[in-house]
Amino acid sequence: MGSIGIWQLLILLVVVFPLIPLLLTALSKRANGAQKIGWIILIVFTSWIGYAIFLIVTSFMKKQSQQQT
Repeated sequence: MGSIGIWQLLILLVVVFPLIPLLLTALSKRANGAQKIGWIILIVFTSWIGYAIFLIVTSFMKKQSQQQT
């Protein structure tokens, strides 16, 4: 009793692990409004790859907006 079984660990990885990028994107201040909804939809279908794209694109957009001001 008290130990985590292999099946419990597997369920945790299958259910929780894919939700992490979704939560990180939803709570991020890098995008807002319809833009954030678009990113969330992308991440629902691509998970960690979509989150990596989100980080790359939003950092690129941030650099461009800083150069314009």
